Amino acid sequence: MRFGNAILAVTSIAGLITAACGGGDGDSGPSEEALRETAKAATEALFAGELRDAYDSFSEECQELTEFSEFSSSVTIASAFLEALYGAKLEDFTVSDVRVRNFEGDTAEVAVVVEAPEGASGFDEEEWVEWGYEDDRWVQTDCDDLGLGGDGGDDPTDEPTAPAATVPPPGEGPQVGTAVEAGGSIYTVNGVQDPGPEPEDEFFGPEEGNRWVVLDITQEASGGQDSAGPWDFKVQDEAGFLYDWTFGEAEPEFPSIELADGQRVRGYLTFEVPEDAVLVAVYADADFPQPPVMIADLTR
Repeated sequence: MRFGNAILAVTSIAGLITAACGGGDGDSGPSEEALRETAKAATEALFAGELRDAYDSFSEECQELTEFSEFSSSVTIASAFLEALYGAKLEDFTVSDVRVRNFEGDTAEVAVVVEAPEGASGFDEEEWVEWGYEDDRWVQTDCDDLGLGGDGGDDPTDEPTAPAATVPPPGEGPQVGTAVEAGGSIYTVNGVQDPGPEPEDEFFGPEEGNRWVVLDITQEASGGQDSAGPWDFKVQDEAGFLYDWTFGEAEPEFPSIELADGQRVRGYLTFEVPEDAVLVAVYADADFPQPPVMIADLTR
């Protein structure tokens, strides 16, 4: 699974919704009713943007596998995809029911039933998640639903079937204009405009002290269906800081679309970076949860 594909809006958001449930009141004890109340409260916290509460509801093991910054970033990216695809926000979702099965006192499985806003589909499938009662509170113990350090399979003891991706240091990566195959696509950074164009609207543009940088990117699906979207790309400066895509004025903008094998898209991506930032690389999140792949070395 990668956050850049269409499964994100249906499966990953639903997984985040269910998987973020946890926590609990130590005084309530390991009762089935306390588990339902905890699951409902934690899910509503996620919808309200209270991400620290959602993160704290995971077991200690899950938190050791994934830091809060990674969890928060995943939710933010998934939320942006959801809004782009359906025009819906997490705050538009509500909890309609919480179901429990295989309750054995200190372990159980939970499915949170979510009522999606009009126009959002694919959220009616039940996803059962393992829970445990630890340190006087209910927590989620199955980390795989969010890919928290696991390989995304059903058995958390499975070993990865392929080595983790590596990222070459700036100075050793592909030059601008080089086709780079990664994940299920071939990426080409055709050109870079740095600094980008001055905004035509005086009320719309980079914040004071920042500048726009515009990339011209082509993506071609190779070997099967793949998805394209602006949130899959980042730029990095020489200090190691990464910057996400933002809305700009360069057209045509890089689209959000599903690609069949052999289909291509091309468009412009705008990034807002500090005025004094020296950019060194462009990355594509081509094979989540593997590290992003460098698709252009801006130092060459």
